[in-house]
Amino acid sequence: MVILTLRYKTLLISLLCFLFLVSSTILTGCSATPTTNNTAAKKPQAINASYVSRPINIPSIVAKNQKLFEKEFAKDGIKFQWHDLSDPSNQLEALASKSLDFANSLNYVSVILAKANGNDLKIISSYSRFPKGISLVVNPRENIQAIQDLKGKKIALQKGTMLHEMLIRALNQANLKAQDLEIVDMDSTAGAAALAAGQVDATILPEPLLSKAVASGKAKKMISAEGLIPGLSVIAVRSDFAAAYPDIVKRYLAVHKASLDWSQTHLDEALTLAASQNKMKLQAVKALYPEFSFDMSLDQVKSDLLKSAAFLQSEGMIKPNVDLNKLVDDLVDPNFLPAK
Repeated sequence: MVILTLRYKTLLISLLCFLFLVSSTILTGCSATPTTNNTAAKKPQAINASYVSRPINIPSIVAKNQKLFEKEFAKDGIKFQWHDLSDPSNQLEALASKSLDFANSLNYVSVILAKANGNDLKIISSYSRFPKGISLVVNPRENIQAIQDLKGKKIALQKGTMLHEMLIRALNQANLKAQDLEIVDMDSTAGAAALAAGQVDATILPEPLLSKAVASGKAKKMISAEGLIPGLSVIAVRSDFAAAYPDIVKRYLAVHKASLDWSQTHLDEALTLAASQNKMKLQAVKALYPEFSFDMSLDQVKSDLLKSAAFLQSEGMIKPNVDLNKLVDDLVDPNFLPAK
């Protein structure tokens, strides 16, 4: 009887040990699976960003030339890809379709309107400010001496951009409305060509198109954007991408800052690269460079966007039921910026 009891105890202990070993293995396997998945989820296979070299976007020009983003993300086996998308509507469409993750040098009005219309994106950094580098120009052969003289005239610009906002603000100061003239919707390159061909009476041009048009003798400066709009361009990211890969977004901005730092310490070389990329004379680039600020700070951006959004809403470009404070708060996210 004692022998049977000992055998029973031995068998029971062996069985319990076996069950404990099996359950430990299963639990370990279960806990390992999500850890692996989470790690994988934090690393995209590829990163897609827009490349815009104009007006004189030195940070992007330098980053592409030096392959700064490619080198940074290659450390994790992530492919970095540039996409030539200078038109803001094309950039926004690419963000919405998820074929683009980051948009560089995106004008702030386009971003506001896109967000108000359901394109879920975030502004994570300023890219540049250049109000002095934007001007309303007219055909020098036309008798247009003041904004009031634009009444009944034809002006070319891309609707839904900061150039559009500039025009409306300038018209308001002259007690005119957009309906008092004919707006032809086209990008700045086409606008400059249309003005030179005499197809329109005026257009609004950013640099370097502005300087080229004036130098050709086929455009005359009337007013700059200074005092009318901030002339702000930004870096935007898809909200879902930022939520899924916050560390990637931070690294992206760190690389952008590295391109700025390199440009400042190698300014002559950076300006030479910009001149070559944009097919401009080096002296022209050197003359324009002081008109641009590439400060990444978002300190003033919320205030600028609220003013612009309120103006756009008053002009019927944003629905009246849109909460502008909520719109801007959700749009601007400074949490990814590099530490100062």
